Amino acid sequence: MEIMEGSTGRRRGPWQASAWLSKNYHHRPQFSLSLLQQLCLLLVLLSSFGGIVGADDEPDEVDSLINSKTTTFDARRFLGFYYLERSDRDDTDETIIMQDEMRTVWITHDHGKTWKEPSALKDVEIIEIYPHPYKKDRIFFVTGSTTVYYSLDRGKTIRSFEAIKRPNEKWLRTMDFHPNQPDWIIWTAAEDCGMGSLNCHSEAWITQNRGKSWEFLRGYVRKCQFIAEEGRGDSEKLIYCEQFEREDIAPNNPLRLIASDDFFIESRTTHFEDIIDFATMSEFIIVAAKDNDQKSLKVDASVDGRHFADAKFPPDFQVPHQQAYTVLDSSTHSVFLHVTVNNRRGYEFGTIIKSNSNGTSYILSHRAVNRNIDGYVDFEKMQGLEGVAIINIVANPDESFLGQQKILKTKMTHNDGAEWDYLEAPANGADGKPVGCDTKNKETCSLHLHGYTERKDVRDTFSSPSAVGLMMGVGNVGDHLTEMFGGNTYITRDGGISWHEVKNGTYMWEYGDQGSIIVIVEESTPTNQVYYTLDEGATWKPYQFAEEMMTVDEITTVPSDNARQFLLWGREAISRKIATVNLDFTSLTDRRCKIKGEDSEGDYYLWESKHPQQDGKDNCLFGHITQYHRKKVDVSCYNGLQLLSPEIKKNCSCSRKDFECNYNFERQNDGSCAQVGDPGDPKQICIDDPNADEWHELTPYRRIPITTCHGGYEPDIEATPHECPGHGEEFRKKHRISGVGLFFAVTIPFAIAAAIGWWAYFNWDGKFGRIRLGDSAQATFSSDSPFIAYPVAFISAIVAVLATVPLLVSSLWRSVASRFGGGSSVRYTTRSSFSRGRGDYAVVAENYSEDGELLGDDSDEEPAGGTV
Repeated sequence: MEIMEGSTGRRRGPWQASAWLSKNYHHRPQFSLSLLQQLCLLLVLLSSFGGIVGADDEPDEVDSLINSKTTTFDARRFLGFYYLERSDRDDTDETIIMQDEMRTVWITHDHGKTWKEPSALKDVEIIEIYPHPYKKDRIFFVTGSTTVYYSLDRGKTIRSFEAIKRPNEKWLRTMDFHPNQPDWIIWTAAEDCGMGSLNCHSEAWITQNRGKSWEFLRGYVRKCQFIAEEGRGDSEKLIYCEQFEREDIAPNNPLRLIASDDFFIESRTTHFEDIIDFATMSEFIIVAAKDNDQKSLKVDASVDGRHFADAKFPPDFQVPHQQAYTVLDSSTHSVFLHVTVNNRRGYEFGTIIKSNSNGTSYILSHRAVNRNIDGYVDFEKMQGLEGVAIINIVANPDESFLGQQKILKTKMTHNDGAEWDYLEAPANGADGKPVGCDTKNKETCSLHLHGYTERKDVRDTFSSPSAVGLMMGVGNVGDHLTEMFGGNTYITRDGGISWHEVKNGTYMWEYGDQGSIIVIVEESTPTNQVYYTLDEGATWKPYQFAEEMMTVDEITTVPSDNARQFLLWGREAISRKIATVNLDFTSLTDRRCKIKGEDSEGDYYLWESKHPQQDGKDNCLFGHITQYHRKKVDVSCYNGLQLLSPEIKKNCSCSRKDFECNYNFERQNDGSCAQVGDPGDPKQICIDDPNADEWHELTPYRRIPITTCHGGYEPDIEATPHECPGHGEEFRKKHRISGVGLFFAVTIPFAIAAAIGWWAYFNWDGKFGRIRLGDSAQATFSSDSPFIAYPVAFISAIVAVLATVPLLVSSLWRSVASRFGGGSSVRYTTRSSFSRGRGDYAVVAENYSEDGELLGDDSDEEPAGGTV
């Protein structure tokens, strides 16, 4: 999640990059207790001595197989911690680097059972820690001087190199890493930042050999970043920099976006003159720049990193002065962008819009979506499942504009933002009692969950990419979301279609072993026990991890959630020292789960994702049935390090769920798409894009970019293509029949005629009863008789030819008409299009691209470099 804010007054700070997509980022929990909380803590401590466990929470016999280890530190606060994802070669090393408030660095390789202070870092003040985002075993420790410590083996060996200059003093990111070249590093350094200096600024340098030598990039920069990405062609050396226009530190000095593909030795391109910031998300590069009037922002997008196109917002979506955007998750070949509508402090909300596959043409996804004062949005994709996301909306936007408290409600989508609906509430609570409202009426009785904006650590996501279909959250059932600490804890096992209440109260959770183990612990309340489940949340068992009570502020595991160890972070209730508790479930079983084979029934079952309002028997979602391996809940085995890939069972026929409203159309209450505003001139693409060879009539629907459906309900194929002026030859070449098609158009009818004649010749006997009067008698009407055989064959051939003449004539007419620009045409835009033609012969285009798309066909996906 990337946030960009603009202001007509003073310049705001850089975007705040959220780390919720990865657990490898800096964590800064702030722990403090109010007087009321301290009194409650005292009461809990007095009532908890004696270690009484409720009758409903009797320990299970497997408790003896679970181990715990507590470690205390002589400090009052954790400054941050970093997980190094496990290596593919070693599934036992679970490395964590932690820094306490004294800036002492601690390293564990066994998930917190033992902690050590590296001797090379003793008495060294580390101001920043950077795990290498593309190399799991590497981590860098930045000091206030030019010395940089690093490790290539997960902290086992500490080395150092000298940077060209000290790290910057502008609170900017110091290091940026190349995705393909592990030793390439961009270093943002301080320049002219001595005592009393009035010109302290930042410079960007690059090393291609891990600090052995350095080359200057640019001065007066805010950030520089590698842009190399698979699919961007020759982008290995491509770098973007945000550089101030003038070489001074005046507050009104605008930023420009510049690029180079040779480290600024000779190549330099200025993409934008006055920007707020830029973000990279999946294959997209999004730039927020000030408009010409300097009062609002505009968005531009690029896929190839070299050409940008203006973003077209929905015509009916007008924000007088757009001042903040948040780039949301874009993992489904579309950009989700939150545009702030109300930026009044404490009452912020905005609209989520969704792009086509090159990030330029946007449609409305949902209005009045909640955000906080920092720009973060209550929006989260369900990891591991395509197109499933959850949001919190402001149910009273008009009143919020006037300063009334926001009323939040939770919604979910199962088709990538095309449709949203309230969450189905469980009929009963964890105690088995009814929830107290009519669950059939979602408007007044649905489940609402506290989202992204209310988390202490944004890495604590609802779901996990390895625990497919599972999701947990804290919230309540009713007509809107209530306070966090008055809520309960819920789980879904089917991708958000149905929910169950797990526990009364607010709990934190963590997934382990790809979801086969889930551990929860009460949040910000003194406790000495956790609860765990081995059956996807159907049953929960308590485990006491210590005698002394502690306040747990965080529960974590490795970023991929495939380990069987967990770590609690908190403070001991009496000493108030910080402590970690390792929870080890590895002794529960030592048998690795097996996939079904010739010698085994297998330990997995196949689970299929689907839409809540699925029609028909097949669980089709985005045009295909996807099956995921999930461990059977009644078997004792572990999944291990390797994540099992989903399997595509088959593609499906298209349905309404595979389509969203096209640009300039908006979804109505009945599910249809109605035109809003001025429809515009569809022929404008011929003017805007000189390379376009055709334009298309408007259609209310467009395919969701990730769908693979074909046939069935296809409302997007109604648009008829027309040639652009001056591109007649290209248009006719694209839509005419090929030489091979013409050959078959001529020969197939005659082949059919011959086959029919041949069949009639050998089967004519069946039309007459054959009568034999003795062995010597010859059948007068035998098929062998030349008086019968030749006339029958002749007549059969004529009948067959006459039957196929209409096919031949219509085929030749379409061929000739297409060569000269007339007649009808069938659209082809994807690999599956050839099964959609309604004519007798499919027209095969000659410029079919490698990825199955025909450039310039009826699609809302303009080339990334085209003008929108």
